[in-house]
Amino acid sequence: MSLFIPRSESPIIRRVDVLVTPEASLDLRALMLLRPKASAWGLLIGHRRGRRVFVERFFPGGAGAVLPGPGRLDEIDRGLGRRLVGFYSVRPAAAFKKSLLAPYFYGRLFFDIRAAKGGPGIRPFVIEFDRVFSFVPVGLAPGPKGRKR
Repeated sequence: MSLFIPRSESPIIRRVDVLVTPEASLDLRALMLLRPKASAWGLLIGHRRGRRVFVERFFPGGAGAVLPGPGRLDEIDRGLGRRLVGFYSVRPAAAFKKSLLAPYFYGRLFFDIRAAKGGPGIRPFVIEFDRVFSFVPVGLAPGPKGRKR
């Protein structure tokens, strides 16, 4: 289990904590064992409680630099009981990242995932709008003491 805390506060998103559940951590480990190709992407499934976002699953979605359109994503979100909290991509292409900078993705999470020797390297962001859409980085902090990741 890991806790994400913003590196710096934004005037729009004051504080967002993201908790990755142990089950989601297992999904991530399995994803890395499968060694997906660059630009493989998927959905972050979970829920919000106040300003905290709980990521409960990493759900594989596809590959490439193109996401489904907002209408299709909203249909998927409705089918998941409105539990789509963000997206991830393994070694995302610049075009993929640019596609996330749009109104539908505002306030959602984005995890840039890269394979590393010590396990997956995750660069988490929140998509924010302040005159332009941007990625606001959130830092990775260790989970509770005494618990293995």
